[in-house]
Amino acid sequence: MPELPEVETIRIGLQKYLVGHIIKDITINLPKQLSGDTKAVIGARVVVVKRFGKGLVIELDNGYSITAHVKMTGQLLYKEPYLSKQVIAGNAKVSMTSLPDKYTHVIFYLDKGAILFYRDVRQFGWIKIVRSDLVASQPYFKKLGPEPLRDLTFEQFQVILQKRKTPIKQLLMDQSLIAGIGNIYANDALFVSRIHPQRPANSLSEEEQKNLLHAIEQVLKKGIEVGGASEWSYVDALGKSGRYQNYFQVYRKHSQPCPRCGSEIQVIRLGGRGTFFCPKCQK
Repeated sequence: MPELPEVETIRIGLQKYLVGHIIKDITINLPKQLSGDTKAVIGARVVVVKRFGKGLVIELDNGYSITAHVKMTGQLLYKEPYLSKQVIAGNAKVSMTSLPDKYTHVIFYLDKGAILFYRDVRQFGWIKIVRSDLVASQPYFKKLGPEPLRDLTFEQFQVILQKRKTPIKQLLMDQSLIAGIGNIYANDALFVSRIHPQRPANSLSEEEQKNLLHAIEQVLKKGIEVGGASEWSYVDALGKSGRYQNYFQVYRKHSQPCPRCGSEIQVIRLGGRGTFFCPKCQK
């Protein structure tokens, strides 16, 4: 599932290309993927695109917003006439000229011939139209914890860790405690900070806590810098793949040598997710 860097990359693209456009019409090919009053956004202009955790909010000038979560395979793809030769990278391998295809479930027709497609192979994602003043009270957004690189302070981080015996990797992925971190960046941050993923959160020393928060910020910044990780079907708003998969520290590197000490990277299941670590470096 796309994490903070991937969704932030999508946001950056939508902010660049979508802002200023007017929504002229909407086609819904799969009703379950979009809820809310579509008539409320017809004729409205996009003013800003925001991100909260792994969720997106497209604010309009009429007091309504289009909220979205791409989940595992969702793609928000922007197209206009001069970008007609765009190609979706990653596992999907679909050219922009072939859209809409059978996986294109919602289409926003914009002014100046532009189009925003919502494409989702596994159909786990969602789009909801809500009043802008009610976005924060929506189920997904209201449960989010503070976010690294935005409002998570070290003092907050300490309190979150000290109160819980949960394995540290599972805690990092709990969106109600810390927003935006998923499996990829949790694995890599723990490796960078030399902390074993099964350590109880409240067992970390103050120095380890500082190192871990710094490592989280480091890997997330790198992810944003290189456009996220296109491990599965994630692509940016123009259909381009990211490059963070070329910078994985330990994620999906089981049986390979540790980049730090040469020991064999191991993998276990923790909280139902593949968890990668160096048995020598991470304690």
